[in-house]
Amino acid sequence: MLLLAHGYSDPESSPLDLLYFGLTALFWIGHRLSSTYLAYCTEAYRPLLRKQPVRFIALPLLITAGCFALFLPADSALLWTREERLIGLAIIDYACVTYHFAAQHFGALSLYRSRAERSLCIRTRRLDRFFALTAGGVLVFVADILAGAVAYQDQWVDRWFPAWIVSAENGIRGGATLALFAITTIMLIAELRTPQWSLPRVLYIVGLAVMVGLALRPRSLFLFFVIWTSQHWILATGLASQTPSAESAPTSGMVRQFLHRLNVRPWAVVLFLMLLSLVLLPIFEVEANRETGTYYGDRIFGSLAVQLRTSTWLPALLALGFATGFIHYLLDRSVYRMSDPQVRAAASGLSGNVAGRSRTKSVSPLALVFLFAFLSVSSLHAQVGASPAVQQPPKAIYTPKPVYRPEWAKQGLAGKGVALVTIDQQTGKVTGVRMVQSTGNKQLDGAALEAYSQWRFQPGTGSQVKIPIEFASRPKPPAPKRIAPQSAFLYPLLILLGFGVAVIAMRARRRGPG
Repeated sequence: MLLLAHGYSDPESSPLDLLYFGLTALFWIGHRLSSTYLAYCTEAYRPLLRKQPVRFIALPLLITAGCFALFLPADSALLWTREERLIGLAIIDYACVTYHFAAQHFGALSLYRSRAERSLCIRTRRLDRFFALTAGGVLVFVADILAGAVAYQDQWVDRWFPAWIVSAENGIRGGATLALFAITTIMLIAELRTPQWSLPRVLYIVGLAVMVGLALRPRSLFLFFVIWTSQHWILATGLASQTPSAESAPTSGMVRQFLHRLNVRPWAVVLFLMLLSLVLLPIFEVEANRETGTYYGDRIFGSLAVQLRTSTWLPALLALGFATGFIHYLLDRSVYRMSDPQVRAAASGLSGNVAGRSRTKSVSPLALVFLFAFLSVSSLHAQVGASPAVQQPPKAIYTPKPVYRPEWAKQGLAGKGVALVTIDQQTGKVTGVRMVQSTGNKQLDGAALEAYSQWRFQPGTGSQVKIPIEFASRPKPPAPKRIAPQSAFLYPLLILLGFGVAVIAMRARRRGPG
């Protein structure tokens, strides 16, 4: 990913975007449904459904009912409009997903600690939890605040922090980077001083530090987002494919027998989740992108994906998207809760099939090599970006839309105009907005000025930009965004085909000539 973005001032316009398109199509939805698949489609977790019905049945049903109860009623049916409900759930979802990512990092470090035969080491467990929550949670949240990337940041975060945080942005970034380096060093020293230290743990610690380091760089928002989410998706899919591989065969039921044959083959589970992700992409992408974002579903499904976002099914699709997200956070905590003996028994394919391999100090130079690689990668990323002498066009990263009030529609207020936005290049904050072409109405001009004053841009990408605005009494449906040629449909399918061919070749090689 670093190599694909190298030499481009805007990583989103580099070949990295094409790679992320493929990864999104093949892993995003599959990872979200992976814990649901483990809970309801495996023999390994069937006993848990009977013994823990509240955790595995009642709570998911309650979450689903709650999301649909919030989104299906009309604006006037509840105290809050649908837009206000969407904002509230998006803020809750952001908090949950931030903790969810940090918890997965702690789980991965715990898994590698267990395979190094150190699962009972309380000191290492506490260090893992501190590192995952601090580096993978708190520092990422700080980076999101500085980049203006927190969900609906103006609605909650900006009200909590005084104005000096903008002027102190560089100092905060430097302090956060220093803190990241310090806690990473502590983790690595503690690991290497252990008699049975784990090379996978060293690699994971370094990898997590690199990702958070990218987040703290002001020009790397898209690059960090791609690496951060892709790592999470692929790890979740890999864990789900290994977990049920040691389950016992069912005694009856054609569907259960079919799923069992799937579950004992990790490659088949991965392939199934990838296909599921590809098919469901346009349905779930309805709630995943802002107006200025890229709709990858359009590249594969064309007008069908566009129609889903503008159809009467939109409230139900939004409810479905949020419900599956919250259920994913809940069930991930349930299916990987290794402190529960019943869960450990169900997940024996993950924790039991591979014997723990201890790493002695005789191979410690490898760790030093990877530490050097960490520094090299950081230096490589420092080269990513445009030359300082080249003025880049402003790149908006937070774009709240002007509010068009219902009473204005009743009055028939409409008009077109152009706003000139002045940007502080060091922080990306808007320092001034004025209408260079009025819409013809002071109320409409005021709505435009209020919205554009909240915009946030990537630092160093331009000092001024003109933004056209149109208010209409009957909003036009959004136009299709960057509909790619039909050949884009082949990209994820070729990946699936190559994956299948590789699996078949490996199985044939294992079986031998006979």
